[in-house]
Amino acid sequence: MKPYKLLSPSNQSNCVLFNSPHSGSAYTENFINLTDLSLQTLRSSEDLFVDQLFSPVVDFGSLMLVATFPRSFIDLNRDCEELDPLLIEDVLIYKDTLKVSAGLGVIPRVVADQKQIYKHRLSIDIATDRLQKFYFPYHEKLKTLIEKTQDVFKKVILLDCHSMPQSSVNHARKKDPIEVVLGDCFGRSCEHEIVMGLKYFLVEAGFRVSLNKPFSGGFITKNYASPVENIHVVQIEILRSLYSDEKEQTKNSDFLLIQNRLLNAIKKFIKSFAD
Repeated sequence: MKPYKLLSPSNQSNCVLFNSPHSGSAYTENFINLTDLSLQTLRSSEDLFVDQLFSPVVDFGSLMLVATFPRSFIDLNRDCEELDPLLIEDVLIYKDTLKVSAGLGVIPRVVADQKQIYKHRLSIDIATDRLQKFYFPYHEKLKTLIEKTQDVFKKVILLDCHSMPQSSVNHARKKDPIEVVLGDCFGRSCEHEIVMGLKYFLVEAGFRVSLNKPFSGGFITKNYASPVENIHVVQIEILRSLYSDEKEQTKNSDFLLIQNRLLNAIKKFIKSFAD
């Protein structure tokens, strides 16, 4: 299985790249045999349908990179050294981050509802093999797309696309629940004018938008951004319940409506900021 799909227009006409690292849904038999969890439970970690939601951006002249494998298998939005010693045997060098402690390292120990994925611990050889075959090729491709886009347009805007479950929204704001969160690492991953322009067009499209709360950006946002070199990265989190039934893991009747509103905002953003 190839670790990614590259969605390409006939001609890349702008500097805006799209990335969907958590929407992969190809569960191999080998992976399924390592767990007692149902497929539905494993899929609770997916950014459900995010690749499909954003994929028409190719019609605007943008490239989009999409993971084929699921987040519960490998989390591309983690450092490769965020290995979990509670899951992986004989780990000698690893970054002991809060994500790792929570079981959400580069090879997750738990799914979104904190259920243990594996029946047994994994060997370091299995972990290394996964990184070599899936993690590193994906990131190498993303790095190449950024470099090539920078060469042609002298500027890159990477939109890292995710979805957030209803449970992540602050229920204290029931009157006006947040529907989209833009993360720019509190101003470090993107010029302020760019992220505020994106926010403006999303609000104009009728979305309730928050900046950096509760998600300010993960490894991809931090690792690839370099505003001084004109490489800007924004993480987009869209509320999953807007366009899908989270429990049934199906698109809801508003999918096309939400997609249309989202794409209209993105089209205006590209026109305004991708020159």
